[in-house]
Amino acid sequence: MNAIYVRVSTDEQVRKGYSLDDQIHACRNHLLSLGHTTSKEYIDDGYSGEFLERPGLEMLRNDLQNDMIKTVAIYDPDRLSRNLTNQLIIADEIEKAGAKITFVTGDYDCSPEGRLFFSMKGAVSAYEKAKIRERTSRGRRAKATKGKIVLNARPFGYDWDAENSMYQVNEKEAETIRLIYDLCINHGHGSRVIALELVRLGIMGINNRPLSICTVSRILTKKMYYGQHTLFTQSSRKISQNTREIKNNPQELWIPIEIPAIVTRQMWEAAQEQMKLNKKLAKRNTKRDYLLRGILYCTLCGRSMIAYARYSKRKNGIDKIYYYYSCISKESNSYAISGTRCDCRRIPAIDLEDALWKILVEIASGTKYLDTYLRIKNRPDYSKEIERLTKLHLELKKKQADITRWYRESIIDGETAEKELQSVNKELVATLSTLSDLNVAQEKLKQLAISPAAILDAKTFEEKRDVLIKLPYKIHAVRLNENFEFCFTR
Repeated sequence: MNAIYVRVSTDEQVRKGYSLDDQIHACRNHLLSLGHTTSKEYIDDGYSGEFLERPGLEMLRNDLQNDMIKTVAIYDPDRLSRNLTNQLIIADEIEKAGAKITFVTGDYDCSPEGRLFFSMKGAVSAYEKAKIRERTSRGRRAKATKGKIVLNARPFGYDWDAENSMYQVNEKEAETIRLIYDLCINHGHGSRVIALELVRLGIMGINNRPLSICTVSRILTKKMYYGQHTLFTQSSRKISQNTREIKNNPQELWIPIEIPAIVTRQMWEAAQEQMKLNKKLAKRNTKRDYLLRGILYCTLCGRSMIAYARYSKRKNGIDKIYYYYSCISKESNSYAISGTRCDCRRIPAIDLEDALWKILVEIASGTKYLDTYLRIKNRPDYSKEIERLTKLHLELKKKQADITRWYRESIIDGETAEKELQSVNKELVATLSTLSDLNVAQEKLKQLAISPAAILDAKTFEEKRDVLIKLPYKIHAVRLNENFEFCFTR
């Protein structure tokens, strides 16, 4: 039996017109010219030639091992593989099976000259693929430095402006995004609750399907929704037919792009704070309400203290339940294995909560409460540094535009332009990051802590819990003997 092997990858078919039908037709005619009238076709449609894991090629290799094939016809060596080593491996398998390999674009024999020709074709194919990859990468980075989006990822909330390679706000979807932020910031909802609320309201996403929890989470965390989008933060490399290796790129390779904002930076920051708080205060499997759950830390080691219940069985009468706060290192087996358990003893939860709230009430009743516990002394002012960095950001953006213009006008070559842009982009990313942190810090300085009246008026568990969460302190506690101690720290 004779075999025809054909392969095409999607991008290649578009670029070169390597259609499967054309390859099959050419291979059939080639076999006919050799006097072979029958053949079996092995087809790989949409598979990269860089790897050997292909269903059609696997079937061909199995049939070769079973001595079912005498001649293998292939249009060109790069249809077999674009990797020279892989080409030689398969060619060797064909020869060891007693079959002959033949190409439409040029015959190949087992002579030294034939192997040399085969190796040269494979080397040229591999070189061509590497050059295509390099040119594509350079072209994408050049496009990004001009402030354009390289690839349309179809994010929810945006339409695609193909002419300008830029996202445009989809106002209908943008309303949903603003509602998601409102539910998070003003109602304290997490991604799961928000997704369920959107379904209840009849709000659908793309293709008229409900927005998933993952989609809601991405909307709340992606910086692009307040206008800051960064390209080339990661690089992807194909390591097999269906597997890619994704690595984080160093910051100097990042390219920031300004896109239309749907929410403000302040809204995005508030959402991040709320999500951190939601994660910290997640009730999970807790069956009792603990006043200090998620906000209490061990004085000795600084780790979180967890709340839990212990049951004491009694021979006569009802079993008694004891509630405790304990350093996480005492309860987690991972700390036992590493030998880093803390010496802090378990603290009775009810006693600690009552003592702490009593102190808070005494503080709130005092006349020096505002000066001692609410106002921050020697408050730093970041306004001048923010002003300086804002000015630097504008200068860097102008320099970025100038370098791009110099390259277009052939004042500097591509290599020089790329190096200069990498340096500017690195400084730009660092500037934006520092500016963002300072803006957040400046906004937090304007916020006031909880008022004395809120503490004195708090009677229910929910009211007391809300007071403790809003306090601008960390609460630390420790117990080494029969007594425990606690303190507030900034």
